[in-house]
Amino acid sequence: MLMRSRGFFAVFVCACAFSHAGAQQFPNKPIRLIVPVPPGGGADFVARTYALQLTKAFDQQVVIDNRGGAAGIIAMDALAKAPADGYTLVQTNISTISINQYIYDKLPYNPQRDFAPVSITTLNPLILVANPGVPARTAKELVALARAKPGQIAYGSLGSGSIQHLAGHVLGREAGVQLLHIPYKGAAPVTVDLLAGQVQIAFSGVGTVAAHVKSARLVALAVTGPRRMEFFAETPTFQEAGLKNVDFALWNGILAPAGTPPAIIQKLNVEIRKAAQSQELIRAMGTQATSPTTSTAEEFAAFIKSEQARFAVIVRESGARAD
Repeated sequence: MLMRSRGFFAVFVCACAFSHAGAQQFPNKPIRLIVPVPPGGGADFVARTYALQLTKAFDQQVVIDNRGGAAGIIAMDALAKAPADGYTLVQTNISTISINQYIYDKLPYNPQRDFAPVSITTLNPLILVANPGVPARTAKELVALARAKPGQIAYGSLGSGSIQHLAGHVLGREAGVQLLHIPYKGAAPVTVDLLAGQVQIAFSGVGTVAAHVKSARLVALAVTGPRRMEFFAETPTFQEAGLKNVDFALWNGILAPAGTPPAIIQKLNVEIRKAAQSQELIRAMGTQATSPTTSTAEEFAAFIKSEQARFAVIVRESGARAD
């Protein structure tokens, strides 16, 4: 028995040494970063901005692999099936890792078991914007208008079960008003119809509507975060309007396949956090009215777990199902 135990111990020590050596050499070839959206959008911009800095840090190309479609399921499934060696990563977001499992009957991967969190990369509130023709300039005025016109204030979203849809659901629940949900297939058509007055309001990503708010083509009513944004300093929070549970964030982060050696996760995390401190990345993010946010791998794992628990309740209450 003792000899067998020593044998197991020797194997364990060799495995640990091999893992450590592999982490020291990592990366010695290009890294593929899967992005669950087509080229050109805000999430794609975030991925490419970080990839540029990581390419410099590692002296290895970080290649963007856009796998749009199916609400991010294609991209997440590709990562779940990839080797757990750190050379394939995915840029996840609130929908792909926290919401999809509750609006789809079945996924080809397990969101709780198949991924290893590396770091969050951005975290921004949603901003509630209105067409200028809506006679409301604050969240309180909008609530009063919705009470006077139940079911007549339409808000656009990126589809049933999207974060924009669920934010509208929670706003209606918290304010005790009935809003009309109009689902779309993406942020661009929502914004086009919002500018044209086909829908009255929408919860949007800040980068999507920043230029329209600045040009007064849209009116910013409130932001969903716990504090005001630097880029929208004059726009109050929903908490200031007395609607403390209308608290949502759009975020991106990096995942590796489950089973990726911890030393490689740590090495990726360190370089992502360094990238977020570079002035080049900060300036680039500023052009999209956003800023980088990072975390330890453990903090990101805890954050994902809390988001999953929260949206399990919200989705069930809303009755949302995938389109």
